[in-house]
Amino acid sequence: MRESLNGAVGDAGSSSRGSQSRRRVLQSIGGVSAAGLAGLAGCIGGGSSDPFVVQVTGGNYIDSYESEVFSAFEEERDVNVEVNQISDQFDGYNQIQSGQSDAHVTITSANTLYMGASEGVWEPIDTGELNNYDSLADTFKNPVYDAGDDVHGIPTVYGTIGMAYNRDELGELDSWEACWDEANAGGITMQGTDFVRVFTTALYLGMDPNEIGADGSYEDGIQRVWDSVREQKDLVSSYWSTGDEHVRMYAQNEAYVGEAWGGRIKAAIDDGHDHLDYVIPEEGAYGWSDNWAMVSGIDDDKRSTAMAFFDFLLTEDVLVPLAEALGYPPATDATSDVIENLGDYDPTGGERLTFLDPGYQEEHSDEWSEEWESIQS
Repeated sequence: MRESLNGAVGDAGSSSRGSQSRRRVLQSIGGVSAAGLAGLAGCIGGGSSDPFVVQVTGGNYIDSYESEVFSAFEEERDVNVEVNQISDQFDGYNQIQSGQSDAHVTITSANTLYMGASEGVWEPIDTGELNNYDSLADTFKNPVYDAGDDVHGIPTVYGTIGMAYNRDELGELDSWEACWDEANAGGITMQGTDFVRVFTTALYLGMDPNEIGADGSYEDGIQRVWDSVREQKDLVSSYWSTGDEHVRMYAQNEAYVGEAWGGRIKAAIDDGHDHLDYVIPEEGAYGWSDNWAMVSGIDDDKRSTAMAFFDFLLTEDVLVPLAEALGYPPATDATSDVIENLGDYDPTGGERLTFLDPGYQEEHSDEWSEEWESIQS
């Protein structure tokens, strides 16, 4: 994830355009800040002197957007798209919040979308002005991670933290129960992040991870979660923290079942580790999405262009090849054979996924971190 949650950037391969556009020149100049790129724009020939500035993460993301979106949007709208490359979405958010970026729109995660909506960094989006907004699956319309009553983000693709398993050793699995099964002791691995431990365990116990103890008290509910985490700890071989680490464990049979990032496991299967499988368990799984937000305070002309950009992204002919290039399924009902074969693909349109409420996590963050540390000690 772009952050520690959403998996590794660039899981899927993508070919980029052969020509070196003005955008490519700008984003490839080393050691120049986003604000510095804006200053350089006037020194490089070609294109409008008043570009539409988009902010996106690097690697496969910038390549996929360049090859599948930006050029086509330039031609359709007769605008010059300038790209500011960011290292991750927190980096991008901090640049915008501190006035060090001239971006008009930016890619965000659940956390940065929530933060910006709460702090007035993002401009509210009138979805009635978007012809393609209704193509979004209901799951992604004004989700829990978009703070307030207004819409501030347009989801494009999504991913999951589901369950990977060794099909040759364990057969077909469809429940988180396998990760608490004593028969699998020593062959279980889970992500070693406090809130993920709370999140998946709550799902396993039939609770809403964003409203623990909703049918009783929070204190009773979270106690049940931590008791279950402690019970599981004796069965876990190790807790992983990176995409590379957990793929290696599954590929080399150091683990037979546990949490995983769908895109990474799909890549491992494609690389020949076909003893592996990946599933969104029947109890559900953690879901995340990429979302495009509009920076607050931009002028009417750039706001109009931003709305056209959002609508363009949700066009099936644009979103399908973009999703295929990124390696993550689209947040609409658009699909293809490639998309339906992606590890994260949920044929229910995300209905089996539960998305993080960053405000709820923040409220309990210190408490969860302290308890998780005590369990590990």
